[in-house]
Amino acid sequence: MSDERSAGPGRGVTRRVFLAGSTLVAAALVTSTDLPGAAAATPAATAGPVLPDPPDSGIARAQIFDNQIPDRSVYAGLTYFVWGASSLAQPAGAVPCGYLPAFRDYDRTHDLAWFQANHPDWLVYTSDRTTPAYEFGNTVYLPIDFTNPAVRTYYYDTYVQPLLDAGYPFVGFDNVVTFNGYGNCGHFDSAGTWVQQFSGERVDDAWAAAVLDWLDYLAGRLHAAGAGIAANITWNASVKPADMLAAIGLVDVYVDEQGFTAHRVANYNDQAWQDRFDLVRQIAPTTPYVSINQTATDDLDDASTAQIDWVIANYLLCREQRSMLALCGDQQYHVFLDRPELHTDIGAPSAAPYTDAGGARARAYTGGLALVNPSSTQTTTTALPAGTWTDLRGTAHTGQIALPPNSGTVLAGPTA
Repeated sequence: MSDERSAGPGRGVTRRVFLAGSTLVAAALVTSTDLPGAAAATPAATAGPVLPDPPDSGIARAQIFDNQIPDRSVYAGLTYFVWGASSLAQPAGAVPCGYLPAFRDYDRTHDLAWFQANHPDWLVYTSDRTTPAYEFGNTVYLPIDFTNPAVRTYYYDTYVQPLLDAGYPFVGFDNVVTFNGYGNCGHFDSAGTWVQQFSGERVDDAWAAAVLDWLDYLAGRLHAAGAGIAANITWNASVKPADMLAAIGLVDVYVDEQGFTAHRVANYNDQAWQDRFDLVRQIAPTTPYVSINQTATDDLDDASTAQIDWVIANYLLCREQRSMLALCGDQQYHVFLDRPELHTDIGAPSAAPYTDAGGARARAYTGGLALVNPSSTQTTTTALPAGTWTDLRGTAHTGQIALPPNSGTVLAGPTA
Protein backbone atom coordinates (compact mmCIF):
# COMPACT_ATOMS: atom_id res chain seq x y z
CA MET A 1 0.00 0.00 0.00
CA SER A 2 1.07 3.59 -0.40
CA ASP A 3 2.86 5.01 2.61
CA GLU A 4 2.47 8.53 3.86
CA ARG A 5 5.89 9.65 2.74
CA SER A 6 5.71 8.55 -0.88
CA ALA A 7 2.01 9.03 -1.55
CA GLY A 8 0.62 12.19 -3.02
CA PRO A 9 -2.60 13.77 -1.77
CA GLY A 10 -5.26 11.11 -1.22
CA ARG A 11 -8.38 11.16 -3.32
CA GLY A 12 -11.47 12.43 -1.59
CA VAL A 13 -11.74 14.79 1.33
CA THR A 14 -12.01 14.42 5.06
CA ARG A 15 -15.64 13.64 5.82
CA ARG A 16 -17.93 13.84 8.78
CA VAL A 17 -20.22 11.00 9.74
CA PHE A 18 -23.56 11.25 7.97
CA LEU A 19 -26.81 9.42 8.55
CA ALA A 20 -29.55 7.86 6.48
CA GLY A 21 -33.06 6.66 7.13
CA SER A 22 -32.29 2.94 7.26
CA THR A 23 -33.09 1.16 10.50
CA LEU A 24 -29.57 -0.29 10.35
CA VAL A 25 -27.87 3.08 10.74
CA ALA A 26 -26.77 4.42 14.11
CA ALA A 27 -28.76 7.35 15.42
CA ALA A 28 -26.05 9.72 16.61
CA LEU A 29 -23.58 12.06 14.92
CA VAL A 30 -19.96 11.96 16.05
CA THR A 31 -18.57 15.44 16.62
CA SER A 32 -15.38 16.81 18.10
CA THR A 33 -17.05 17.08 21.49
CA ASP A 34 -17.28 13.28 21.60
CA LEU A 35 -13.51 12.90 21.78
CA PRO A 36 -12.94 11.75 25.36
CA GLY A 37 -9.24 12.51 25.29
CA ALA A 38 -6.16 11.62 23.30
CA ALA A 39 -4.79 8.18 23.90
CA ALA A 40 -1.03 8.55 23.52
CA ALA A 41 -0.20 5.00 24.56
CA THR A 42 3.34 3.99 25.47
CA PRO A 43 4.59 0.42 25.46
CA ALA A 44 4.78 -1.35 28.78
CA ALA A 45 8.18 -2.58 29.84
CA THR A 46 7.07 -6.03 30.88
CA ALA A 47 3.52 -6.58 29.66
CA GLY A 48 2.64 -7.63 26.14
CA PRO A 49 1.18 -5.22 23.59
CA VAL A 50 -2.24 -3.74 24.24
CA LEU A 51 -4.35 -5.18 21.43
CA PRO A 52 -7.23 -3.39 19.73
CA ASP A 53 -10.39 -4.12 21.71
CA PRO A 54 -13.51 -3.31 19.69
CA PRO A 55 -17.02 -4.34 20.75
CA ASP A 56 -18.48 -7.61 19.54
CA SER A 57 -21.36 -5.92 17.73
CA GLY A 58 -21.61 -3.39 14.93
CA ILE A 59 -18.74 -2.71 12.53
CA ALA A 60 -15.36 -2.09 14.13
CA ARG A 61 -13.22 -0.03 11.80
CA ALA A 62 -9.56 0.51 11.07
CA GLN A 63 -8.12 3.72 9.63
CA ILE A 64 -5.43 3.38 6.94
CA PHE A 65 -3.05 6.33 7.45
CA ASP A 66 -4.34 9.45 9.19
CA ASN A 67 -2.03 12.23 7.99
CA GLN A 68 -4.77 14.02 6.02
CA ILE A 69 -7.29 14.04 8.87
CA PRO A 70 -6.94 17.32 10.78
CA ASP A 71 -9.55 16.38 13.40
CA ARG A 72 -9.28 12.74 14.36
CA SER A 73 -12.35 13.02 16.58
CA VAL A 74 -14.39 12.22 13.45
CA TYR A 75 -13.65 8.54 14.04
CA ALA A 76 -13.97 8.51 17.84
CA GLY A 77 -15.84 5.39 18.90
CA LEU A 78 -15.70 4.01 15.36
CA THR A 79 -12.03 3.18 14.77
CA TYR A 80 -9.93 0.82 16.87
CA PHE A 81 -6.66 0.56 14.95
CA VAL A 82 -4.75 3.19 12.94
CA TRP A 83 -2.30 1.72 10.44
CA GLY A 84 0.46 4.20 9.66
CA ALA A 85 -0.58 6.64 12.39
CA SER A 86 1.21 9.96 11.94
CA SER A 87 0.32 10.96 15.51
CA LEU A 88 -0.05 9.22 18.84
CA ALA A 89 -2.91 11.61 19.65
CA GLN A 90 -5.81 9.32 18.81
CA PRO A 91 -9.35 9.03 20.16
CA ALA A 92 -9.60 6.73 23.15
CA GLY A 93 -9.64 3.10 22.04
CA ALA A 94 -7.90 3.73 18.70
CA VAL A 95 -4.51 1.96 18.83
CA PRO A 96 -1.84 3.81 16.80
CA CYS A 97 0.56 1.77 14.71
CA GLY A 98 3.78 3.09 13.18
CA TYR A 99 4.63 2.29 9.57
CA LEU A 100 7.66 0.80 7.82
CA PRO A 101 8.24 -1.03 4.52
CA ALA A 102 9.28 -4.59 5.29
CA PHE A 103 12.07 -5.12 2.79
CA ARG A 104 13.28 -1.66 1.81
CA ASP A 105 15.57 1.05 3.14
CA TYR A 106 13.24 3.88 4.18
CA ASP A 107 15.71 6.69 3.48
CA ARG A 108 14.97 8.27 0.12
CA THR A 109 18.45 9.85 0.01
CA HIS A 110 20.00 6.38 -0.18
CA ASP A 111 19.75 5.92 -3.92
CA LEU A 112 21.44 3.30 -6.09
CA ALA A 113 24.69 5.28 -6.28
CA TRP A 114 24.78 5.67 -2.50
CA PHE A 115 24.45 1.93 -1.93
CA GLN A 116 27.02 1.10 -4.57
CA ALA A 117 29.46 3.48 -2.91
CA ASN A 118 28.73 2.68 0.74
CA HIS A 119 27.11 -0.74 1.11
CA PRO A 120 27.18 -2.58 -2.22
CA ASP A 121 26.67 -5.90 -0.41
CA TRP A 122 23.37 -4.70 1.13
CA LEU A 123 21.59 -4.20 -2.17
CA VAL A 124 19.57 -7.10 -3.62
CA TYR A 125 18.99 -7.72 -7.32
CA THR A 126 16.77 -9.67 -9.66
CA SER A 127 18.10 -12.55 -11.76
CA ASP A 128 19.79 -10.23 -14.28
CA ARG A 129 22.18 -9.18 -11.47
CA THR A 130 21.77 -5.57 -12.57
CA THR A 131 18.25 -4.47 -11.66
CA PRO A 132 17.51 -3.97 -7.96
CA ALA A 133 14.50 -5.97 -6.80
CA TYR A 134 12.27 -2.91 -6.65
CA GLU A 135 8.79 -3.25 -5.19
CA PHE A 136 6.05 -2.32 -7.67
CA GLY A 137 8.60 -0.46 -9.77
CA ASN A 138 9.21 2.06 -6.97
CA THR A 139 12.84 3.15 -7.32
CA VAL A 140 12.79 5.61 -4.41
CA TYR A 141 13.30 3.08 -1.61
CA LEU A 142 15.98 0.52 -2.38
CA PRO A 143 15.58 -3.20 -1.56
CA ILE A 144 18.02 -4.45 1.08
CA ASP A 145 19.25 -7.88 2.16
CA PHE A 146 17.21 -8.41 5.33
CA THR A 147 19.00 -11.72 5.95
CA ASN A 148 22.26 -9.85 6.62
CA PRO A 149 22.82 -9.32 10.39
CA ALA A 150 24.38 -5.89 9.75
CA VAL A 151 21.34 -4.85 7.70
CA ARG A 152 18.99 -6.07 10.43
CA THR A 153 20.81 -4.04 13.07
CA TYR A 154 20.82 -0.95 10.83
CA TYR A 155 17.13 -1.32 9.97
CA TYR A 156 16.00 -1.83 13.54
CA ASP A 157 18.16 0.90 15.07
CA THR A 158 17.46 3.42 12.31
CA TYR A 159 13.73 2.90 11.72
CA VAL A 160 12.09 0.69 14.36
CA GLN A 161 13.70 2.02 17.52
CA PRO A 162 12.77 5.68 16.88
CA LEU A 163 9.11 4.66 16.63
CA LEU A 164 9.38 2.88 19.97
CA ASP A 165 11.20 5.84 21.49
CA ALA A 166 8.35 8.09 20.30
CA GLY A 167 5.88 5.89 22.17
CA TYR A 168 4.27 3.81 19.43
CA PRO A 169 2.74 0.66 20.95
CA PHE A 170 2.72 -1.07 17.55
CA VAL A 171 4.97 -1.08 14.51
CA GLY A 172 3.49 -2.20 11.19
CA PHE A 173 5.44 -3.66 8.25
CA ASP A 174 4.06 -3.22 4.75
CA ASN A 175 3.94 -5.43 1.66
CA VAL A 176 5.10 -8.63 3.34
CA VAL A 177 5.01 -11.38 0.71
CA THR A 178 5.72 -15.02 1.46
CA PHE A 179 5.95 -15.63 -2.28
CA ASN A 180 8.86 -14.02 -4.13
CA GLY A 181 6.76 -11.28 -5.65
CA TYR A 182 9.60 -8.83 -6.24
CA GLY A 183 11.94 -11.21 -8.05
CA ASN A 184 14.65 -11.21 -5.37
CA CYS A 185 17.56 -13.36 -6.47
CA GLY A 186 20.76 -12.36 -4.67
CA HIS A 187 23.44 -9.78 -3.97
CA PHE A 188 27.14 -9.13 -4.46
CA ASP A 189 29.47 -9.55 -1.50
CA SER A 190 32.03 -6.94 -0.45
CA ALA A 191 34.52 -8.43 -2.91
CA GLY A 192 32.07 -8.13 -5.79
CA THR A 193 31.28 -11.83 -6.02
CA TRP A 194 27.69 -12.77 -6.77
CA VAL A 195 25.82 -14.53 -3.93
CA GLN A 196 22.77 -16.45 -5.11
CA GLN A 197 20.09 -16.50 -2.38
CA PHE A 198 16.82 -17.23 -4.15
CA SER A 199 15.64 -18.66 -7.44
CA GLY A 200 13.86 -15.46 -8.49
CA GLU A 201 10.71 -17.49 -9.14
CA ARG A 202 7.48 -16.49 -7.40
CA VAL A 203 7.11 -19.81 -5.61
CA ASP A 204 10.39 -20.15 -3.73
CA ASP A 205 10.72 -22.00 -0.43
CA ALA A 206 14.03 -20.30 0.35
CA TRP A 207 12.39 -16.88 0.06
CA ALA A 208 9.44 -17.90 2.25
CA ALA A 209 11.81 -19.24 4.92
CA ALA A 210 13.83 -16.01 4.86
CA VAL A 211 10.70 -13.87 5.21
CA LEU A 212 9.44 -15.92 8.14
CA ASP A 213 12.82 -15.65 9.85
CA TRP A 214 12.79 -11.86 9.32
CA LEU A 215 9.32 -11.54 10.84
CA ASP A 216 10.35 -13.74 13.74
CA TYR A 217 13.36 -11.49 14.37
CA LEU A 218 11.24 -8.33 14.30
CA ALA A 219 8.52 -9.83 16.48
CA GLY A 220 11.05 -11.04 19.04
CA ARG A 221 12.68 -7.65 19.43
CA LEU A 222 9.40 -5.76 19.51
CA HIS A 223 7.87 -8.10 22.07
CA ALA A 224 10.98 -7.81 24.22
CA ALA A 225 10.40 -4.04 24.17
CA GLY A 226 6.73 -4.50 25.17
CA ALA A 227 5.46 -3.45 21.74
CA GLY A 228 3.33 -5.23 19.16
CA ILE A 229 3.92 -6.13 15.53
CA ALA A 230 1.45 -5.75 12.66
CA ALA A 231 1.99 -6.72 9.04
CA ASN A 232 0.22 -6.28 5.74
CA ILE A 233 0.70 -9.83 4.44
CA THR A 234 -0.25 -10.29 0.81
CA TRP A 235 -2.55 -13.07 -0.33
CA ASN A 236 -2.72 -14.27 -3.95
CA ALA A 237 -2.63 -17.41 -6.03
CA SER A 238 1.14 -17.78 -5.58
CA VAL A 239 0.86 -18.10 -1.80
CA LYS A 240 1.36 -21.43 -0.10
CA PRO A 241 -1.29 -21.53 2.66
CA ALA A 242 1.16 -22.96 5.20
CA ASP A 243 3.54 -20.03 4.62
CA MET A 244 0.70 -17.53 4.93
CA LEU A 245 -0.51 -19.04 8.19
CA ALA A 246 3.03 -19.16 9.56
CA ALA A 247 3.52 -15.46 8.78
CA ILE A 248 0.20 -14.51 10.37
CA GLY A 249 1.14 -16.56 13.41
CA LEU A 250 4.19 -14.35 13.97
CA VAL A 251 2.30 -11.04 14.18
CA ASP A 252 -0.13 -9.53 16.65
CA VAL A 253 -2.35 -7.84 14.05
CA TYR A 254 -2.84 -9.18 10.53
CA VAL A 255 -3.58 -6.49 7.95
CA ASP A 256 -5.21 -7.90 4.82
CA GLU A 257 -5.13 -5.43 1.92
CA GLN A 258 -6.93 -7.84 -0.40
CA GLY A 259 -10.11 -8.13 1.70
CA PHE A 260 -12.99 -9.65 -0.27
CA THR A 261 -12.71 -7.29 -3.24
CA ALA A 262 -9.68 -8.88 -4.92
CA HIS A 263 -7.55 -5.77 -4.39
CA ARG A 264 -9.78 -3.24 -6.14
CA VAL A 265 -10.57 -4.91 -9.44
CA ALA A 266 -13.56 -7.08 -8.57
CA ASN A 267 -14.99 -9.31 -5.88
CA TYR A 268 -13.58 -12.72 -5.08
CA ASN A 269 -15.83 -15.59 -6.08
CA ASP A 270 -16.02 -19.38 -6.41
CA GLN A 271 -12.96 -21.27 -5.12
CA ALA A 272 -10.92 -18.10 -4.63
CA TRP A 273 -13.63 -16.80 -2.29
CA GLN A 274 -13.72 -20.13 -0.45
CA ASP A 275 -9.96 -20.03 0.07
CA ARG A 276 -10.17 -16.50 1.45
CA PHE A 277 -13.09 -17.42 3.70
CA ASP A 278 -11.28 -20.48 5.07
CA LEU A 279 -8.17 -18.43 5.86
CA VAL A 280 -10.06 -15.65 7.61
CA ARG A 281 -12.19 -18.04 9.64
CA GLN A 282 -9.09 -19.91 10.71
CA ILE A 283 -7.29 -16.86 12.06
CA ALA A 284 -10.09 -14.47 13.11
CA PRO A 285 -10.96 -16.15 16.44
CA THR A 286 -7.44 -15.63 17.79
CA THR A 287 -5.75 -12.89 15.73
CA PRO A 288 -6.82 -9.25 15.47
CA TYR A 289 -7.61 -8.79 11.81
CA VAL A 290 -7.93 -5.73 9.56
CA SER A 291 -9.82 -6.36 6.32
CA ILE A 292 -9.08 -3.60 3.78
CA ASN A 293 -11.66 -3.57 0.99
CA GLN A 294 -11.03 -1.23 -1.93
CA THR A 295 -13.88 -0.66 -4.34
CA ALA A 296 -13.67 -0.72 -8.13
CA THR A 297 -14.02 3.08 -8.16
CA ASP A 298 -11.46 5.73 -7.27
CA ASP A 299 -13.79 7.35 -4.74
CA LEU A 300 -15.89 5.46 -2.21
CA ASP A 301 -18.79 7.82 -2.90
CA ASP A 302 -19.00 6.43 -6.44
CA ALA A 303 -18.95 2.75 -5.49
CA SER A 304 -21.92 0.60 -6.40
CA THR A 305 -24.34 -0.29 -3.64
CA ALA A 306 -23.89 -3.93 -4.70
CA GLN A 307 -20.18 -3.87 -3.91
CA ILE A 308 -20.75 -2.03 -0.63
CA ASP A 309 -23.32 -4.64 0.40
CA TRP A 310 -20.88 -7.38 -0.59
CA VAL A 311 -18.14 -5.96 1.65
CA ILE A 312 -20.40 -5.45 4.68
CA ALA A 313 -21.99 -8.89 4.33
CA ASN A 314 -18.62 -10.65 4.03
CA TYR A 315 -17.22 -8.79 7.02
CA LEU A 316 -20.18 -9.79 9.17
CA LEU A 317 -20.07 -13.35 7.85
CA CYS A 318 -16.44 -13.76 8.95
CA ARG A 319 -15.91 -11.39 11.84
CA GLU A 320 -14.93 -12.13 15.39
CA GLN A 321 -14.62 -9.65 18.22
CA ARG A 322 -11.24 -8.26 17.12
CA SER A 323 -12.00 -8.16 13.39
CA MET A 324 -11.89 -4.67 11.90
CA LEU A 325 -12.93 -3.25 8.53
CA ALA A 326 -11.50 -0.54 6.29
CA LEU A 327 -13.61 0.44 3.27
CA CYS A 328 -12.34 2.88 0.65
CA GLY A 329 -11.97 3.60 -3.02
CA ASP A 330 -8.97 2.47 -5.05
CA GLN A 331 -5.95 3.40 -2.87
CA GLN A 332 -8.11 6.05 -1.18
CA TYR A 333 -6.10 6.02 2.03
CA HIS A 334 -5.03 8.84 4.38
CA VAL A 335 -8.52 10.42 4.71
CA PHE A 336 -11.52 9.51 6.84
CA LEU A 337 -14.30 8.02 4.75
CA ASP A 338 -17.81 7.18 5.78
CA ARG A 339 -21.01 5.71 4.46
CA PRO A 340 -24.28 4.97 6.29
CA GLU A 341 -23.78 1.23 5.74
CA LEU A 342 -20.72 1.37 7.99
CA HIS A 343 -23.02 2.14 10.93
CA THR A 344 -24.83 -1.16 10.52
CA ASP A 345 -25.43 -2.91 13.82
CA ILE A 346 -27.39 -6.16 13.93
CA GLY A 347 -25.99 -7.16 17.30
CA ALA A 348 -23.42 -9.84 18.04
CA PRO A 349 -22.98 -13.15 16.20
CA SER A 350 -25.23 -15.83 17.66
CA ALA A 351 -23.80 -18.73 15.63
CA ALA A 352 -20.92 -19.71 13.39
CA PRO A 353 -21.24 -19.22 9.61
CA TYR A 354 -23.02 -22.01 7.74
CA THR A 355 -24.23 -22.90 4.25
CA ASP A 356 -28.00 -22.76 4.02
CA ALA A 357 -30.24 -25.08 2.02
CA GLY A 358 -30.25 -22.71 -0.95
CA GLY A 359 -26.46 -22.55 -1.19
CA ALA A 360 -25.85 -19.12 0.37
CA ARG A 361 -23.32 -18.65 3.16
CA ALA A 362 -25.16 -17.34 6.18
CA ARG A 363 -24.57 -16.20 9.73
CA ALA A 364 -27.16 -15.42 12.36
CA TYR A 365 -26.80 -12.38 14.60
CA THR A 366 -28.81 -11.42 17.64
CA GLY A 367 -30.54 -8.76 15.55
CA GLY A 368 -30.29 -9.97 11.99
CA LEU A 369 -28.68 -12.13 9.34
CA ALA A 370 -25.68 -11.82 7.01
CA LEU A 371 -25.91 -13.59 3.64
CA VAL A 372 -23.27 -14.06 0.93
CA ASN A 373 -23.51 -15.78 -2.46
CA PRO A 374 -19.91 -16.35 -3.64
CA SER A 375 -20.88 -18.17 -6.84
CA SER A 376 -19.99 -16.42 -10.09
CA THR A 377 -22.84 -18.13 -11.96
CA GLN A 378 -25.62 -19.38 -9.68
CA THR A 379 -28.39 -17.47 -7.89
CA THR A 380 -29.14 -18.63 -4.35
CA THR A 381 -32.51 -18.48 -2.61
CA THR A 382 -32.68 -18.34 1.19
CA ALA A 383 -35.81 -19.17 3.14
CA LEU A 384 -36.24 -16.53 5.85
CA PRO A 385 -37.65 -17.18 9.29
CA ALA A 386 -41.06 -15.70 9.99
CA GLY A 387 -41.40 -11.93 10.12
CA THR A 388 -40.20 -8.96 8.11
CA TRP A 389 -36.49 -8.46 7.42
CA THR A 390 -35.00 -5.15 6.25
CA ASP A 391 -31.85 -4.89 4.11
CA LEU A 392 -29.25 -2.11 3.92
CA ARG A 393 -31.34 -0.25 1.34
CA GLY A 394 -34.44 -0.20 3.58
CA THR A 395 -36.22 -2.83 1.46
CA ALA A 396 -38.44 -5.26 3.37
CA HIS A 397 -38.29 -9.02 2.73
CA THR A 398 -40.57 -11.80 3.90
CA GLY A 399 -40.60 -15.52 3.17
CA GLN A 400 -37.41 -15.74 1.10
CA ILE A 401 -34.71 -13.71 -0.55
CA ALA A 402 -32.80 -14.39 -3.77
CA LEU A 403 -29.15 -13.37 -4.11
CA PRO A 404 -27.71 -12.99 -7.61
CA PRO A 405 -24.21 -14.35 -8.30
CA ASN A 406 -21.35 -12.73 -6.40
CA SER A 407 -23.48 -10.67 -4.03
CA GLY A 408 -24.24 -10.21 -0.38
CA THR A 409 -26.81 -8.64 1.85
CA VAL A 410 -27.39 -7.85 5.51
CA LEU A 411 -30.85 -8.14 6.99
CA ALA A 412 -32.09 -6.60 10.21
CA GLY A 413 -34.98 -8.26 11.97
CA PRO A 414 -37.27 -9.90 12.11
CA THR A 415 -40.18 -7.68 13.02
CA ALA A 416 -43.74 -8.90 13.33
